[in-house]
Amino acid sequence: MFKHYQDLGTAVRREPARHGLDGTFATATAFVLGLDAGTSGSMLTGFREWLVVRLNRDHNLTWPALVRHLAPSGWIHPLTHRADTEAVITLHRLLTEFFDAREHPDSLARIFRDYQSWLTSRPWSETASPDQID
Repeated sequence: MFKHYQDLGTAVRREPARHGLDGTFATATAFVLGLDAGTSGSMLTGFREWLVVRLNRDHNLTWPALVRHLAPSGWIHPLTHRADTEAVITLHRLLTEFFDAREHPDSLARIFRDYQSWLTSRPWSETASPDQID
């Protein structure tokens, strides 16, 4: 199933206009959110948590904000043309890596275990119960 998402992502990255997109991060994000909604949220299950562990901070952000933080320009608001392009490229790269990771057996359990380990390693986690995920 994730191979299909990867193939679609590649097609959208190569020809965004053919898919009704203008090539910006805003439309790429809207497209991905629509795909995820069409799968009742299962396509991106674990994506935000996977990104938090990669970024090693900001577990209170949405995945689009995390992607922008992981882009080469980092968080820039409003997006410059260059930062927008970098964010789109970063989104496609991260989705490809995430879908590759999700193809492995028990990948989702591993993603959430890594996220839980990350959470409990934070200094502020001492006040939370050990089985609590925010």
